[in-house]
Amino acid sequence: MSILSGLRRKNTPAPAGAPKETDTPAYYEVWGGMESANRALWAALWFASTVALLAIIMVRALMCRPPIVIRVDAAGQALAADAGRQPPVSEAEIKNFLMLFEKFFTELNCYTHDADLKIAFSMMAPEFQGKANDIIKMSGVVENIKAVEGKTVLTLTEMKVAKDTPRLLECQVKGYRRISSYKQDVPASEVVFE
Repeated sequence: MSILSGLRRKNTPAPAGAPKETDTPAYYEVWGGMESANRALWAALWFASTVALLAIIMVRALMCRPPIVIRVDAAGQALAADAGRQPPVSEAEIKNFLMLFEKFFTELNCYTHDADLKIAFSMMAPEFQGKANDIIKMSGVVENIKAVEGKTVLTLTEMKVAKDTPRLLECQVKGYRRISSYKQDVPASEVVFE
């Protein structure tokens, strides 16, 4: 039997009892369904990748947006304002920032000095971080606290705003630090600063 025996010529009549040409196809398509499913899966993959990329871009844009700040006035009314269009920083906010900064920068403890200084450095401008780091290294404050297992307790007595401009805020802080140790034989001392 030859390979071409399955093909019929147009002029040749079909044998008796054979099915008509319209009843059975001349060939069977085995891979066509898989090809169309494969194309559909590739289209779905490209669509999902595009949606994921757009979602990542949108999340990134939302992360860079300034936060919404809700301020509460003296009467207890809450007002939502964008960080870009906020009213000027109040004196109470300045004093709170100063108190936190001084606590993390000067109230050092031999057990928590690394974490406290990291928080204090995150509150500084980049130019001041380098200068403050140099001052701390030159004075040897951290090494001294480690050597004597020291701890410092900070008390702020006066905080006032000396100069307030859009680019610069100058404050004066007065207080004292009580420097002691976890060891019993090291005497405590007190330092007044401004």
